[in-house]
Order: sequence, then structure tokens, then C-alpha cells
Amino acid sequence: METIRLVDVGARGGIDARWTPFHSILEVIAFEPDTDECSRLNTLTWPYAVKWIPAALGATDGESATLHICRQPGCSSLLVPNGSLCRDFAYGPNMEVVRTVPILLSRMDSVVSVQPDVIKVDTQGTEMDILKGAGALLDKTIAVELEVEFIPQYQQQALFSDIDLFMRAHDFLLRGLRRSYWRNDARFTHPFGGQLIHGDVLYMRPEMVDSPKGHAILAAYRQYDLLAKFGAQALIPRESTLIRILSRMLSGYSNRELRRFVDHLRPANASDWHDPDFF
Repeated sequence: METIRLVDVGARGGIDARWTPFHSILEVIAFEPDTDECSRLNTLTWPYAVKWIPAALGATDGESATLHICRQPGCSSLLVPNGSLCRDFAYGPNMEVVRTVPILLSRMDSVVSVQPDVIKVDTQGTEMDILKGAGALLDKTIAVELEVEFIPQYQQQALFSDIDLFMRAHDFLLRGLRRSYWRNDARFTHPFGGQLIHGDVLYMRPEMVDSPKGHAILAAYRQYDLLAKFGAQALIPRESTLIRILSRMLSGYSNRELRRFVDHLRPANASDWHDPDFF
């Protein structure tokens, strides 16, 4: 199978486990602006070919910026957290800035010399600038995975509506959405309730997914209906015996009833929760 080239921008913690079946054909260029985290990643051994780069990307080469390191490092951003909004939620204290680091930005198309097959961007509000800096690299990218915000978690950020217009203008189709909710800061007494804050979106180029490389990318994102449509069932894993038994036991319930049951299992005191994947 052909090599899959993944550009991962905001690579804290390493790439997603979804790529595990494809480590042998994966080449990763990963950007992480937190130099401490990037240094840690470079000390580890990885089962795929990867280059960890301690750099931040944006829309303009050489632009000066400030990295705001938050109490929860995964919330760190080149943008200032929206404190007036975050204080309303139990998760909000994680957004407190504990230190800042001056950095210079680079365009993706200036520092990536190969054509990506997949671009993943999780940079806490600066995704639009990074997409603009990708330039012509977007034209032949098969799939793009982005974190997006639905309300302004950070000051002066682009929201999902802006991102969606940009991606559709570049001929991408929104394939999936994985949502994240925050609970308002109060004494929780029930698992239901929550504000849609951010999520992850998956865009694909419909004309490029029916190919060997496209099939592998679909498999990584568990888009098994398209794989079946394209006759690529060999890439669809067989469910475990336990899952098959449970499926038979629950076959009398509708999808909506099953989801309602799962939602009731949320801890009443959870500060946030997330959809598991893009379906």
C-alpha cells in the first residue's frame, strides 16, 4: 500500500490511536509549539516514521505571536482565553494562563515540502490561520481533521461557521462531527445538560476517497459504510464476539433509545463530556 503522509499540527501527546493499523505505511510531520512537550516527544520511540518540530504555524511567515500556556496544557493557545465565558463553566479554571512564551510563526506551505494526504489541526482557535497558511497543499489533501469552536472559547477566534465556509469554498465536504460539551458551574444533580463549546470536524474530498490510499484513510476514521460502498470490506474489522452478542441482545431497541440509555450513564458531577468519534 502507498505511504500515507499525515501533517499533525498541535501534536501534544502523539498522534491518535486510530492510525495504529497503518503505522507501517505512515509518515508523520508533527508540529508542537510547546518546546518542553516537543522535546519529550523526541525522546520517545515511535512505531511510525515521524519528525517532531517545535514550531507554531500561522497564515504569515515570520509573524510574531505569544503562546499562552494554560493550567491544562492542552488548552494552550496563541489566542487569549475568553475568561468572561470560561468562568461560567466548571472546566473554566483549566483555561487560566500560567505563563507566556514569545514565538515566530511559519506558513505550512513554507515548512512542509511534501504533499499531505491528511492534515490534522488542533491549535485551540487558530485553525483558520493555519488552513490559510497551507495554501496549495490543501488542493490535493484527501482529508482534514480540525478542532473547531461553536462559541468564542478564545478571544478573536474564527468559529465553526467561518471554518465551514472556508472548507466548502475549497471543495471539501463535511463528513463527521465529534462534539464536546461543558457543564455550567453549579452543583450538578443530573447527567443531562451542557453547553456545546467545541468539537472536532472531519472534511473529505469526495472525488479522492475511492482509491487505495483513500480507503486506508476511511478505515482509520472508521467510515465503514463508504468502504462497503467501494467494495473495500477487507479493511473493515470484524466485531468481537462480545459486541456481536450484545448487539443481538439489544436489537429490539432503536438507535435513539440506545443513545438515551448511554446518556443516562454519564456521571452527574462530570464537568465535560465528548462524543467518541465522527459518527
